[in-house]
Amino acid sequence: MATRVLSYFFRYGTIEYQRRGNHLVAYDKLLAAPQWCLTVDSSTTFSVKNAIADRLLDTGTLTISSGGEQEDVQIGPVADIDRVVETLGLPVEETARPDRDPVVIGAASVLMLCFAAVPAGLFFSSQITDAMAGAITVVFAPFFLLPVGVLLWAALSRI
Repeated sequence: MATRVLSYFFRYGTIEYQRRGNHLVAYDKLLAAPQWCLTVDSSTTFSVKNAIADRLLDTGTLTISSGGEQEDVQIGPVADIDRVVETLGLPVEETARPDRDPVVIGAASVLMLCFAAVPAGLFFSSQITDAMAGAITVVFAPFFLLPVGVLLWAALSRI
């Protein structure tokens, strides 16, 4: 866990975003070197990433795609995406993520519980041995984990 935090800090914590004419530069203050440079023109597209971590930490991430062969880059996560867009003078029209949707969160949570109740019920049943419950769980776990994972992602993406 500590390595992930340090990795995240060294990737994004020391980056300063700068606008130099029609170029957008991610400058690493620790290394004192630019990490990437992107030309902002009419073919450049901007989109706000609807990341679960951004929702939970109340941050924002902007994905930038140039019309050329350069791969997509991102600004953030930052505390105030609107201020970053304004400060850098980026032609971004909409910075809002989809609103919090408690209906989707509730429905996904109830469905997850339904899918998880079947394997959990095997372990609490007195008619099935522990070995048989374990074997059934191993065989059918992929079929239960797929919808549970999708529902968990749907619930978290609307928090």
